[in-house]
Amino acid sequence: MPQPLISVITATYNRSNILPYSIQSVLDQTYTNWELLVIGDCCTDDTEAVVAAYNDPRITFFNLPENFGEQSEPNNEGMRRAKGDYIAFLNHDDFWFPDHLEFSLQFLISSGADIALAGGFIDHGEAKHAFFLSGVVSEKHGYHPSRVFVSASNWLHKKELVEKVGFWGAAKDLYTAPSHNWLKRAYESGCRILPTKHFTVIALPSVSRKDAYKDRIVDKAPFYSEQLRTNPHFREQMISKNLYRCFETLYFDEKTYYWRFFTKRIKEVFIKLGLNTIEFSSKMRYGKGGLIRNYRKTRGLNPQ
Repeated sequence: MPQPLISVITATYNRSNILPYSIQSVLDQTYTNWELLVIGDCCTDDTEAVVAAYNDPRITFFNLPENFGEQSEPNNEGMRRAKGDYIAFLNHDDFWFPDHLEFSLQFLISSGADIALAGGFIDHGEAKHAFFLSGVVSEKHGYHPSRVFVSASNWLHKKELVEKVGFWGAAKDLYTAPSHNWLKRAYESGCRILPTKHFTVIALPSVSRKDAYKDRIVDKAPFYSEQLRTNPHFREQMISKNLYRCFETLYFDEKTYYWRFFTKRIKEVFIKLGLNTIEFSSKMRYGKGGLIRNYRKTRGLNPQ
């Protein structure tokens, strides 16, 4: 039986110096029946030449004629062009372990899930952030859009969901990130969303790196790329490091412990009322479209 085709979509904008690292992590996948659709948000740097240099028929580049300003429309364009039975997203500054696609697909098929959420590590650089793991879902409650945010780099879903759920909404019309809004709509439409419980993603969020776009920051990308290709124990080392940090922070730091205790109780109330805590928090803090405007400002881009 032939392997099903997976369409990998990477939205990008003028980060040709970091894009090769994410592309390499796709090329290094143990699962080889994929197509990579790199969709530029009207890139004006040498992104097209960088992609073309791979000379791999599985990799194609399309540049939007007008800049949309965030990844929802590039990802929608990728989904319109996707030929695969399954869709995966990889942010242009994120990485996959070599077994990401293979494990996620096997899990999706064997579990009967509509969407698989891989576990991942988040490196915020020098920025202080409470969350450093992704795709971790409560065994008791399962996935709920009010409990957890999971980056699109962690997803694998059936292409047929595009017809059921629709395309990504534009950030200007939303209170949350377009990716979170889409997963929320998938959840509300009855999609079965399950965690793989296997760590296969590494994220280096540009929003945690001031002026990442303006200064074309590469940061730790070379390090992670090298480790993924040469260090067979890298995942074990990352798990050990983050497990220790998790216990140290969440169980022994009193401020964090009590903060989590009370926020969990508040979330329970919100969920019972049919409200989304992540969306509510963003709405109160930024207003409609404000979250992405804030992200653009942090990244060194025009907020508008």
